[in-house]
Amino acid sequence: MICADDPKFALRHNLVVYALKHGKEAASRLFECSRNTVRKWVARFKEQSNRGLIAQSRAPKNCPHKTSDVLEKKIVQLRRKTPGFGSRRLIEEFELKIGHNAVDRIFRNHQLTRKPKRRHKRKNDLRAVKAAYEPFTRFQMDVKYLTDIPFFWPQMQKNGLPHFQYTIRELSCGAQFLAYSNELSKTYATFAVDRFLAHLKAYGIETSKVTIASDLGAEFDGDTVHYRPESFHLTIQEKWKAHLFWFSVNWRNQLFE
Repeated sequence: MICADDPKFALRHNLVVYALKHGKEAASRLFECSRNTVRKWVARFKEQSNRGLIAQSRAPKNCPHKTSDVLEKKIVQLRRKTPGFGSRRLIEEFELKIGHNAVDRIFRNHQLTRKPKRRHKRKNDLRAVKAAYEPFTRFQMDVKYLTDIPFFWPQMQKNGLPHFQYTIRELSCGAQFLAYSNELSKTYATFAVDRFLAHLKAYGIETSKVTIASDLGAEFDGDTVHYRPESFHLTIQEKWKAHLFWFSVNWRNQLFE
């Protein structure tokens, strides 16, 4: 008999056979184990035959601090009612007297966990949200360093091409508006957004409905304490009555949700 689920079954079987033939002390020397170990497996073999050589669980028979059935049922109901809540938030919101590891275990036992979405799936989900926006109302503005493009660097040095690209991207359809400069500064960012909003106004787009998102870089008034009339911030909000939305670099995938 071979037990495939227990990799040490054959070793124990050989130990018992040798002990019955040559004695327990000889078996303990040959298999380099204690005599108590030999006695244990020989006794189990005599009582249950080969079934006694299968390793038994050492888990305790009872657990005094085990989660009660009432509390476990309550957690399952709350999870199904609020599927977006994780274990820690569920405990905090509903003041549950239980640890988050125990709650996670209950989620797994009742198949209440959700598989993490892969990156392309998250992007597709966000794409669908952005596509529902009213066209030419929501934009994202950022800066691209052209100095880190290997194929562009020799041409930039030889022909005096710009070092930075200001990109304003429309979120619903992906239209892009580009501006270039030789230095990264608030002045050039202000020139770029001012010209962009004037372009929208010339084609009959109401700039008061426009929202522009950017990060907290210094070129976007990120280090300004007192705003000036010619600054990036007030050019958008006062001159063109548009809206400005700041976001952290870590929040790029949560824009306008």
